[in-house]
Amino acid sequence: MTKHDVEIRRYLAWRRKVRGKPIPIRFYELIYVGLTMLWSKMGKPPLKTVIYEFIKRKEYEEELISGQLFRKLIKEIKENPSEDKTGYYLSDSREQLIHKDIEQIEKEKNSIIKELSTKNLIERYETVSRFCKLYQSWALKKKSQQAEDITRQESFEIYPYLPLNL
Repeated sequence: MTKHDVEIRRYLAWRRKVRGKPIPIRFYELIYVGLTMLWSKMGKPPLKTVIYEFIKRKEYEEELISGQLFRKLIKEIKENPSEDKTGYYLSDSREQLIHKDIEQIEKEKNSIIKELSTKNLIERYETVSRFCKLYQSWALKKKSQQAEDITRQESFEIYPYLPLNL
């Protein structure tokens, strides 16, 4: 297993705790994290190289195109029903999702898998890049909001950047 630097470990801790992720962002984050881990494992080469390697890997088909990674996320959510049975409780972020959110998650999962499933490598590259940019934009905005929160001042979690910049 690759030992990732402090910046990546801090990011991974932050992403688990952050609240208010829109449904598509939850899936884009999985792609961003996979790309970040590969980038770190490869010794932080240029982003273009990492994305091409990412979309050509066997794991891309096994985890993303098959939907396995997305189903795992949904399964983890469903394994934690709330006490009142109105939805699901996410213990890391202390958020609650209602049953309607799960229906939306299923629809979004199918839409994302369809976009990722193209055989054309250029389209795959553009799709992965677009999803990661959307996630990055959301995450940087969230980090900026947290930086303004005086209760979080002096916390390593408010570091204003993400490890992988697109």
